[in-house]
Amino acid sequence: MPSLTVDVDAVTARKVFQLIDALEDLDDVQNVFANFSIPGDVQTELDSDE
Repeated sequence: MPSLTVDVDAVTARKVFQLIDALEDLDDVQNVFANFSIPGDVQTELDSDE
């Protein structure tokens, strides 16, 4: 668990998720860590976009 997290907006959250997906698809990558936090209103916005 990170000791410092960064709140992200919807646009940044989408970019972070795309980056994480791309990294996880690489054969050489075993673990991906992040220190971002998605506020509840942003999570609701992302869920409604799906």
